[in-house]
Amino acid sequence: MKLEYILNHMPAEIRRQTTRKVYLPGESIVRKGEEAKHVYLLLKGETRVSNEFSSGQRYTFAALGASDLIGDLEVLAGQELYAASNEAVSTCEAIIMRAETFLQWMLLDNEFSLAIARQLAAKMYPTSNEAGRVKFLSSLNRLHSYLLKRLGDIETDLFILHTSRQQIADDIGTSVKTVNRGVVKLKEAGLVSLLHGKITMNKEQQQALKDSFTEE
Repeated sequence: MKLEYILNHMPAEIRRQTTRKVYLPGESIVRKGEEAKHVYLLLKGETRVSNEFSSGQRYTFAALGASDLIGDLEVLAGQELYAASNEAVSTCEAIIMRAETFLQWMLLDNEFSLAIARQLAAKMYPTSNEAGRVKFLSSLNRLHSYLLKRLGDIETDLFILHTSRQQIADDIGTSVKTVNRGVVKLKEAGLVSLLHGKITMNKEQQQALKDSFTEE
């Protein structure tokens, strides 16, 4: 369901129970373990969804944007705490409502309820599909797979990855030290190069990276 439709069809009694807030890049919208008292409807911007573990490692597993909801899964599952942290990547604006208001809205609007069900399914399917596979990949293969995804269908003579090593570590669920070791191994194999510390790949390396990947 498009954001414009959602906003235009929001019942007046629900609208009266909401507020709006702007979040700056790097600002937390919700944190894992906090009480799940509110649901957030993103109006603009992009957020990063991640999980922190007792080891101190952080795993980023999703990104949300306009018309996406934060906290809907916890509220519908009857969970008291947020299961993951959500941080603004760019300047974000969100409509905030209490959990009770969100549930009330679903009861009032069948189309909205169906849209939420579909959105939740779209959120959960990729996670379910990837979770088991990623869990059993070695850290080097995770890095290899990550680089392939970032490369995607881009056609360029020189691909430069501007993402920090810390963010790569968060994205693949490992440590910066492990990422650095993996980069060294890929460099020694001739699959990547470094330019001022950034990972780069020329055309030959891009193709070699694709040809050499195995899921174990």
